[in-house]
Amino acid sequence: MSILTKLRFFRSAVCVLLFLLCSTLSFGQAYKATVGYNKLQSEVGASLANGAGVVVAMAEANTGGTGTNTYFLNTADSQFSGKFFTDISNLSPRNISGHATGVGQLFFGNTSSMANGVTNVQVYDAENFVISQQQLGNAGVNPNATPGFSVMNHSYIGNGFPAAIAVESNARLDYTIARDNFTSVVALGNGGSLPQIYGQSYNSIVVGLSNGGHSQGVTDVGVAGRIKPDIVSPQGTTSEATPLVSSTAAMLHQAASNFGSPNARNSEAMKAIIMAGATKDTIPTWSNTTTRPLDSVYGAGQLNVYNSYRMLEAGETNGVLSIPITNPVVNSGLQGWDFGTSITPGSPLYWNFNVAEGSSISEASILLTWNAQYKDALGNFTSGLSLANMDLRLFRSNNGVLGSEVGASLSSIDNVEHIYLKNLASGGYTIQVSSNLDTSFGLAWNITAVPEPSSFACLIVVGLAASIRTIRVRRRRLARRIRC
Repeated sequence: MSILTKLRFFRSAVCVLLFLLCSTLSFGQAYKATVGYNKLQSEVGASLANGAGVVVAMAEANTGGTGTNTYFLNTADSQFSGKFFTDISNLSPRNISGHATGVGQLFFGNTSSMANGVTNVQVYDAENFVISQQQLGNAGVNPNATPGFSVMNHSYIGNGFPAAIAVESNARLDYTIARDNFTSVVALGNGGSLPQIYGQSYNSIVVGLSNGGHSQGVTDVGVAGRIKPDIVSPQGTTSEATPLVSSTAAMLHQAASNFGSPNARNSEAMKAIIMAGATKDTIPTWSNTTTRPLDSVYGAGQLNVYNSYRMLEAGETNGVLSIPITNPVVNSGLQGWDFGTSITPGSPLYWNFNVAEGSSISEASILLTWNAQYKDALGNFTSGLSLANMDLRLFRSNNGVLGSEVGASLSSIDNVEHIYLKNLASGGYTIQVSSNLDTSFGLAWNITAVPEPSSFACLIVVGLAASIRTIRVRRRRLARRIRC
């Protein structure tokens, strides 16, 4: 039995996460403040990107039972006024799904989304999409070649597949992302173990919940032990949380065009910019290690569109090969990103930044990601995996001359590395990226520098403390005199 035939046999295993329908107003305002959108909008104003001109896609699982084809949105909803929908799966008869409608409202709705400027939406039935992925690369059959969208949302999970089918399904999605260069955003389940499809893919952005109430564990499909989710987002269910990340991606795709930064729209760069912007301040238990780049529950942290937008806006800085970095040192800035088309094995790349004297680093978030590649274009995806082993290090430096290492992320199985440090002193720092294979990659950094207390302020504090002590001594002396 062929892989395609097997997948069709197990098509009933594609499951849907039930969407908790809420009023648009109640969840719309709350999450926008939580992820930094309101702050960004107040600072940027009317020029803030809203996804205009960005083509997006969504795959939705059938919510009506076998044969009902209940996967399409209610296009008459006021949230979708002025938008154009293309049914790529084009199944008949076709029915409206409340789940799809709710996801779409958060993804590109006119008032409930951060990407309300999106007007062109491609819609897939999830089962049809998974099956068509199995056909990618087979001779004469390639229905999803060059899909033309920039962001795709998957608010469903798939379980119950034989291991070989799960491995190949994830591999084919990863292959499509790398080939067609779009941002894929995937939901985890609302509890339980990690779903087989697509929550264990490499090249997607896999989303959990800010409260930690999503699927738990490490990958067991393909290479075992990798951390998922990549990022967490607010809302009641993962079906709701996922389109918030997709909405952010659509908004940033337009912003990249507005800023004249097309390289940021590459899948690796966009993933790095979104993940490096994630915050940890509401997650007191967040932690990672040198060999475990992400938190085992919360990934890189909670989605923050403000940080990601500001990193994107700061611009691209290409890494350099030479150490010491050429004099005078060209600093990368405290926020920024890079899309590297290539890296030579054994020849690291470097980015330098400097924190001026009188300031310190309250937190530093640096994230590197790259795609899993599949060399076999004829459908042999189970043996065609090529995954670079990249390393990320941070050094103290002086005019580009490396000093002591202050942080490193050195996972041998993930396709993401993440350094997160707090309370670093002022001075020069250098980011180092190395790889054992030539590969493209995305790198993003968000360094928060804060003023240190000035000597003048310290003198005031010391003087005030001395004055208080003097007053207390005088009061005690006066009290003794009165008692006498």
